[in-house]
Amino acid sequence: MTTESNYSLDHSVTPWLPPLLAAGMRHRWDVDFDAPVDSVALRNASKAQSVLRSWYPRRFHKISIAAEPVHSVSEATGVGCFFSGGVDSFYSAITQSERITHLIFVHGFDIHIDDEELASKALAGAREAAADLGKPLIEIKTTVRSALGDPLQLEWGGVFHGPALGHVGLALSEHLSTVIIPSSYSYRQLHPWGSHPDLDPLWSSGAVAFEHHELEQDRYGKIRRIGGNETAMNHLRVCWENPNGSFNCGRCGKCTRTKVGLALAGAESATLPGSIDKDAVRRMKLMVWDRRQLRDGLAAMQTSGTLDAGLRKALRKAIRRSYFHSAALPLRSRI
Repeated sequence: MTTESNYSLDHSVTPWLPPLLAAGMRHRWDVDFDAPVDSVALRNASKAQSVLRSWYPRRFHKISIAAEPVHSVSEATGVGCFFSGGVDSFYSAITQSERITHLIFVHGFDIHIDDEELASKALAGAREAAADLGKPLIEIKTTVRSALGDPLQLEWGGVFHGPALGHVGLALSEHLSTVIIPSSYSYRQLHPWGSHPDLDPLWSSGAVAFEHHELEQDRYGKIRRIGGNETAMNHLRVCWENPNGSFNCGRCGKCTRTKVGLALAGAESATLPGSIDKDAVRRMKLMVWDRRQLRDGLAAMQTSGTLDAGLRKALRKAIRRSYFHSAALPLRSRI
């Protein structure tokens, strides 16, 4: 496994504690380090085990971690924020701008380590956005997912992306004392997830403290906030499917939900051009919180008369379908 950067990295074994802890717990492997590990990180690792076991008691198991504890001292004062170019990261980068000293872009997480074409496009966009926001960009390339998480079948969303973020943040201890992890969900949407306010701070060491940020807004609230920011609208990257190396496909569920959110906010993004595919809207899989926000947005847009009739009809269809989907979940779990 390798992690590289345009900034100097901490080459101790401490940054490897979060991902190895997750792997060990999933496969019942004890972890024995042959070099010292930060003492604060070791204490926090025990708490992280408790959180993961409470969430996934059948899949994650208590393990022992053997290492010589060492006290870490760092003179770094920087505040970093992970920055993929998506809605969550743009929201945190904008709202926490006065605190943030660096943005952090990672190749090897949502962009596969071998996809150099898409990585090049995304990195170029991140560089331009960071420059517009007046922040230096820390560029990371890591195989922690492709060489560890994926081969060991560690679920990326539900578990492993949090420890992977912890790995990168700890590796930047020479430059950052605080690392902000943009929230995926709001307070009322919280559920077991790899990045979570109960888990992210537990990857902290004596040198680096992790903060899970911006829980007061859901996805549509964040879109409304960044919709008025020119930099965000020029560089927004939300697609996970990326067919043929495309920046945003504009058709997948995530692109469609984002385009709907932009329409409800009365905003347009240069990276998500064109009309909204009504069939894709009707097929959207909505969670309860999506449904609530779309209903509120529909009511507001209908009052203002700024949403076309076809899109209103498609959104109502998606909302109706979501009730059936929610009702069917308990049945599916028993089959």
